[in-house]
Amino acid sequence: MFLRCLLVPTAPGVDATRRLDAALRLGRRLHAHIAVSFMAPGPEHVMASMASLVPLDYATIDAIERGVREAAAEGKAAVQAWCQREGVPFMSSGGRLDATFATWAELSGEIEPLLTLAGRINDLVIVDRPVPGVPFTGRALDTALFSVGRPTLMVGETVPYDLLDHVMIAWNGSLEATRLIGQSITLLHEATRVTVLHARTERFEEARAADLCAYLRWHGIVAEAATLDIEDGTSIGEAILAEAERRHASMLAMGAYTHSRVREFLLGGVTRHVIEHARIPVLLAH
Repeated sequence: MFLRCLLVPTAPGVDATRRLDAALRLGRRLHAHIAVSFMAPGPEHVMASMASLVPLDYATIDAIERGVREAAAEGKAAVQAWCQREGVPFMSSGGRLDATFATWAELSGEIEPLLTLAGRINDLVIVDRPVPGVPFTGRALDTALFSVGRPTLMVGETVPYDLLDHVMIAWNGSLEATRLIGQSITLLHEATRVTVLHARTERFEEARAADLCAYLRWHGIVAEAATLDIEDGTSIGEAILAEAERRHASMLAMGAYTHSRVREFLLGGVTRHVIEHARIPVLLAH
């Protein structure tokens, strides 16, 4: 499977620069194009949320419509400026299959259904780590993980110059991790270095890192197996992130929410900790 279509969803007032940078650095390695989708509530959605707050006369409706148009124009101008700085062709429609370029689409409606449908016709969805006070970031990550069915790349505080320099896989043999591996073989094949990290837990013997390394070798991917010992008082998520930093990983890859999301929310969990604290990009699949 080729990864040729990288989706970068964005919205009014959201800075897409880090996600665009990540998409470009991957796109040039994978010969993929960058599809930027601007998602904004339509006037009818805005009016429905405001109906109980202000009277909706024609002037209010006109102001809402004008605001949506202006936000879309500002978003498009920002992407065009980024393309000019980075030397990326900005196109209204598709170009060569082996070329990296950016396209722009404006979608009107609620984030969840828009991103679900757009994500399903792309190979990878690139989102930000959720930011308090910016609802779009959390809604985009949730939708990408639970509704799209494609791998999700969550971009943290830093975007390495080469995201595929050292990919570290957090392997536990789960269904979610298995889906991630199956959907990301092409990306892993392009990585300069791959490490399969297996945390030593009570279920350590059920899935061995060496077995995954042997499987990856059949796909031309040479991976190093490593065991992570968990110290007392340290969570698995904390230990994985610390090991990724120690090994200078440029990307962490893992299955998301192996346990139920409710359990992770109430008790804490590996996925929740990684999402909240990862500084490097994290490749996820549920």
